[in-house]
Amino acid sequence: DVAILNMDNADVMDLTGDIRSTRKYFSSAGSDRALCTVKDSFVCYDGEKIIALDDIKIKGRHNYENAMAAIMAVKEFGVENSAIVNVLKSFGGVEHRLEFVTAVNGVEFYNDSKSTNITSTRIALSSFSRPTVLLLGGLDRGHSFDDLKDYLGNVKHIVAYGETRERIRDFAARNAIPCSVVETLEEATNAAYKAAEPGDVVLLSPACASWDQFRDFEVRGNMFKEYIAKLR
Repeated sequence: DVAILNMDNADVMDLTGDIRSTRKYFSSAGSDRALCTVKDSFVCYDGEKIIALDDIKIKGRHNYENAMAAIMAVKEFGVENSAIVNVLKSFGGVEHRLEFVTAVNGVEFYNDSKSTNITSTRIALSSFSRPTVLLLGGLDRGHSFDDLKDYLGNVKHIVAYGETRERIRDFAARNAIPCSVVETLEEATNAAYKAAEPGDVVLLSPACASWDQFRDFEVRGNMFKEYIAKLR
């Protein structure tokens, strides 16, 4: 049998050192030892370019690694590159997890309502290189938004809403990022769109639970999509 392993993950490498399976590796860091890797902004398999990172519909390093694992798995069964490319260009991922919603007048909207903590929002912010308008807010669990400060390089504007909006406003001020402060998610969606320009990303990655305004993150994400639809 074959074990498909992430060479960049130290825990994976430690835990699989003595397995009997044939080990095949992928690496988003571009390791020459990996069969599937990222080179020159392309996912490559056995030295052959398969697909450009920009053409993969789901964004973020973690999703690119998932794509590489999937490529390696289907290559074991002889799947053609054209079929792989078609799937990766069209697969939108799991709902509410960095889900691409739509573009409105050149502004792309992403629903990451599942990000109910700081760590998840860090991952979301690391997934984009374009100017980003970030929607933050929800139930106040008392965690520090300062833990996001190293991930704000592409954030041009923050929209703070919900129970945590005043703390988020203070966080934005400490980091010299313009901030709109509103009460509801619908107001936040409208404010984010007004702050965005064509080519920008509007990202709902709240870093907070939804329970101040919604039953759960699924309802919050679905309502976000409804509010976006009203912008058209």
